[in-house]
Amino acid sequence: MNNGLAGKSVYAFGDSIVYGHVYPHSFVDVVAEREGMSLTKFARNGATVGADPHASGGQILTQVEQATDIAPDFVIFDGGTNDAQSIFRDRAYTLSTYAEELEKTLHVMGRKWPTARIVYVAAHKLGSRDWDTQVALREATLQACRKWDVAVADVFGETAFDTRDDTQRAKYTFDDLVNGFPGTEGSGTHPNEAGIATFYVPVVSATLQQISSR
Repeated sequence: MNNGLAGKSVYAFGDSIVYGHVYPHSFVDVVAEREGMSLTKFARNGATVGADPHASGGQILTQVEQATDIAPDFVIFDGGTNDAQSIFRDRAYTLSTYAEELEKTLHVMGRKWPTARIVYVAAHKLGSRDWDTQVALREATLQACRKWDVAVADVFGETAFDTRDDTQRAKYTFDDLVNGFPGTEGSGTHPNEAGIATFYVPVVSATLQQISSR
């Protein structure tokens, strides 16, 4: 039972969690395959919501601006993961600047594809980022999503995925490939296939099904 998702189109924006890090088959690929959706992925490793001149992936806003004007049925995106480093470690910009850039990104999405339903994916609790910065970014992001009527697939809040727990970090995240596939013992940022299947796919699929039935 696909609740009407089969045949729908989805554009995906964001950072390496959406792209897939060194294995470009992320949770959005798995969700699209399972639900029979057509996926176009614009995410880039190292991307940020705010403008950090040192961020390797540029801004997520740029991904949105460069995407086709043809509207998808759904837009999925993440953000904040690399912003946590830009804000806490690099002091590249402030939380308020992040919030402004996020609003700008949501505005451009809504103007460009007024019929698309937008889903923000809140990544898992990251042992690889400063905790207070993560929490502050989360609050700012959820506030913007409420304002812009953006659905939230809340892996952070609705699952037990927390790589501050060293057992989970080792089991569910990867940095490198082993025999061509994501391994284990990662830094805590990039979910491997087990992390994706256990935590990301159920939450994202349920969110898509929920908003598609409205």
